[in-house]
Amino acid sequence: MGREVPRLQGVALRATMLLLCLAVATVAGAARDVDTRWVVHDLTQQQARTLASSTPLARTPARAAATWCGTAGQTDLAPNGVAGNPVHWVYAIPSDGADRFVSYASLMQGDAESIDAWWRGQDPLRTPRNDLAPFPCGMQLDLTLFRLSQPSAELASVDARFSAITNSLMVSGFASRHAKYLVYYDGPAEPDICGQGGSNSTGLGFAVVYVQACPGVPWNTTAAHELLHTLGAVSNSAPHSCPEPDDGHVCDNQHDMMFPFGDETPITGLALDSGRDDYYGHAGTWPDTQDSPWLVQLDRQVALALTISGTGSVSADVPGLRCGQSCTTTWSAGTALELTATPTTGTKLVAWGAGCSGRSACKVVIEPGKTVSAVFAPSTYRLAVTVSGRGSVRSSRSGIACPPRCSSLVSSYESIRLMPLAAKGWRFKQWSGACRGKGVCSVPMTSATNARAVFVRANRG
Repeated sequence: MGREVPRLQGVALRATMLLLCLAVATVAGAARDVDTRWVVHDLTQQQARTLASSTPLARTPARAAATWCGTAGQTDLAPNGVAGNPVHWVYAIPSDGADRFVSYASLMQGDAESIDAWWRGQDPLRTPRNDLAPFPCGMQLDLTLFRLSQPSAELASVDARFSAITNSLMVSGFASRHAKYLVYYDGPAEPDICGQGGSNSTGLGFAVVYVQACPGVPWNTTAAHELLHTLGAVSNSAPHSCPEPDDGHVCDNQHDMMFPFGDETPITGLALDSGRDDYYGHAGTWPDTQDSPWLVQLDRQVALALTISGTGSVSADVPGLRCGQSCTTTWSAGTALELTATPTTGTKLVAWGAGCSGRSACKVVIEPGKTVSAVFAPSTYRLAVTVSGRGSVRSSRSGIACPPRCSSLVSSYESIRLMPLAAKGWRFKQWSGACRGKGVCSVPMTSATNARAVFVRANRG
């Protein structure tokens, strides 16, 4: 008996992403959510429902062996272990759901490792940039444990569920335009909807895997499929793009990762754009996910050397660089960064150097040999002026007027001019200390400074 492939049923896509856009007012442009309904081919819909409700964890597909050794948290650890636009993994449960993070963390780690191995097998020069952090057993996923505020009953509808998950994560700070969030939702779900994924015009994207749905369909294939949706696959301009309501997929090969329906086929039996003519590594003019900044370009890794002088730190808008002292980070060539300098209390950024200049945010594009330096210094230095004889010294900026006041804190690394004025019957002879000569002295104030103005009687040599 042949298999009947159920048709993908459409959902209200625009309504789903409307809620997402309203939650982040600064996000401009239309957002696109691709709903993916993968149906297990050899089970009827009723059988799938029965299996999903009776044994949600026991039916877990075989996956790569892994042991996650981190500590569960609700924050994104920084800096990221791999610099660049990250894929951050989240385990999410309803407010009344059982917390099985301990069981799922290693399963998710195994899925991440199997997706990485599969991707490298499909393209030796690319792999997803998973958000990693250092743990006692090495670099592993920086996993987030996230409990939603809504109970299971309020998450029964697929549209309400996806919106609730994405909106809750954004409100909690998981809303970086540089990140894709891969969520394993451990709560009741329709048995035939394996996951959903999409992104908006800023780059923010969510890929949600419904782990209690689709018995037999490996989670790692759903995760990779939905992640590709967040990266922009599949353009309607692709030659084998499916017609509505299956758009966003390819229909030329049922073993293509972006085929609209899934089954028990392991990830090793699926292809990343089987003909390399639709969404990955193609020669067309439409978007190509192989160029996505969320993929590590294994053949184009470049070091950025950052030198920090003084007390302060430097961070980048793209995750992966947050340094309180000189450091070197590695990026894909061509990555555009905006660096921000943060002085410690009582200090300031004096200037950028090497690949940057000025005192505002530094914009730099990663390329071989690129270096950047940042110099921090105390906000002020003390300038002391001594007057010998009868005369006075005034400064070009407020602070020095002596006698009688001959010492003041002045802005560091901002030149100040000292002007000697002789009293009647006296003349200015010379400077000593930080100043030299017989005229106006310009002091750079790169450190605490002392200067002495010497006046003598006018009739003396």
